[in-house]
Amino acid sequence: MAEKTLPHNLEAEQNVLGSVFLDPNTVKPIRDALSEKDFFARRHRLIYRAIIDLHDEGVDIDYTTLTDKLETRKQLLDAGGADYILGLSDTTPSLANLEHYINIVRDKAVVRNMIEIARDVSEKGFTAKEMETYIDESERRIFNVATSRRTSDFVTLGKVTEEVILKTEEAKNKQGEILGLDTGYERLNYYTFGLQPTELYIIAARPSMGKSAFALNIATNVAKLKKRPYIAYFSLEMGVEQLVGRMLSAESNIDSARLRTGDLSSNEWQRLSVASDRLQKLNMLFDDSGTVKVTDLRQKCRKLKQEGRLDIVVIDYLQLLSGSIPQSNRVQEVSEISRTLKEMSRELKVPVIALSQLSRSVEQRTNKRPIMADLRESGSIEQDADVVLFLYREDYYNPKTTERPDIVDVMVAKNRSGATNVTGFPLIFRRRFSQFKTTKDPKHEARDIDLDDLE
Repeated sequence: MAEKTLPHNLEAEQNVLGSVFLDPNTVKPIRDALSEKDFFARRHRLIYRAIIDLHDEGVDIDYTTLTDKLETRKQLLDAGGADYILGLSDTTPSLANLEHYINIVRDKAVVRNMIEIARDVSEKGFTAKEMETYIDESERRIFNVATSRRTSDFVTLGKVTEEVILKTEEAKNKQGEILGLDTGYERLNYYTFGLQPTELYIIAARPSMGKSAFALNIATNVAKLKKRPYIAYFSLEMGVEQLVGRMLSAESNIDSARLRTGDLSSNEWQRLSVASDRLQKLNMLFDDSGTVKVTDLRQKCRKLKQEGRLDIVVIDYLQLLSGSIPQSNRVQEVSEISRTLKEMSRELKVPVIALSQLSRSVEQRTNKRPIMADLRESGSIEQDADVVLFLYREDYYNPKTTERPDIVDVMVAKNRSGATNVTGFPLIFRRRFSQFKTTKDPKHEARDIDLDDLE
């Protein structure tokens, strides 16, 4: 049986190259969309490389300069000869269809790349030792092809500058609006500008500070936005029914303990029904499989992204995840986990919120407010995170003497793109309803703290 020819379209490749003779200004959009390897025919790759080099050298591109460049490189005959190059301009019907020609060449290249990867994946399958690693790597390669823009990994300063200016103009036009996903908390939005794609957010606290409830509140607030974003919620500690019970409690303002017993008044049953109807309209996706490996989690998120059902990921909590390969050194394993979560946020272009436990060292200090060093295996988490939030409840440690009962301070310990706030801003934590509420009462603000007490 004759070997199948890889997908390609020589006519479209000729039309792309011929467009440069009709208008040299087409070089920029062509090179933004296509690389040399996207051309199937070797002669076309040689011609394209010569065109790009001439453009970079500031030389006007025409029949004479192009053939001279190829002849100097002793590649003119391999590129089809002078007559072939002269005929390229005659084969291009119109510049109006240039984008269409580019898309044909690009799509054929993507298919060829996918075929090549599929062959390689098949071959490696015979010698793969770790099934999880093999599947994760194979899926990553296929996903990258499926979502690739097929441009160079390098981006010019000019292109990035244009994008920054556009975002600055967009921010100006959105004065008072949130640029990212609205968390539902005004002061948190102030520091983060909303949850941003490609960023990793760590919410860390000691047990009983309300971090799971806080993350669930944020996820619910995001899910209620007008465009109905999709939230992938991975709870490695609580079951889905328990999570939804908390959501119903917060939405209906019914004590969670009474929800569990079912001892409700007729008015409360009605409120519960209304809350249920509202929540059922939200695109909240819960993982109930007990996913533990971070590579499994990433695979599931990739699938959701391909289906168009992923706008934010929430993980409760980081220390319950394991790396792709079990390691005796937990610090190294957590380093892999935090690095993978950060890579996932960039790869899928979504915000990732991961909850984290704080070490017991907090309990050894007079001042219990957390600091970066309290993060378990803190080095990698601190390094990979874009934003680190600490939750602190004064009434947990001083229930009888505090003047701020039911107040949680949200401390912005790290913020790669904005300001920090080590004192924190207050939120009211209604524990019976697993609900965080904004407060503007001045007496709820945290007092100035002595940073020396945190050492």
